[in-house]
Amino acid sequence: MDIKTNICNQFIDIILSEVSKKEIKEKLNTHLVEPSLTYLFERMYPYIILTSVIFILILLMAIITIYILIRK
Repeated sequence: MDIKTNICNQFIDIILSEVSKKEIKEKLNTHLVEPSLTYLFERMYPYIILTSVIFILILLMAIITIYILIRK
């Protein structure tokens, strides 16, 4: 059990040291992070617009309701 833990810790240390290098970070960012975020934003864009429109409509309805209540 101790040998497995030691091997796993060494493996994790090696991976962390490699990922900490600047060129690896740039590759990960260019090939993994940016495309993932771009894809996510493209998929979420219609929902963001729909949510914004609904929020604006609710806000307008609240303002109109307050205006009608104050007027009476």
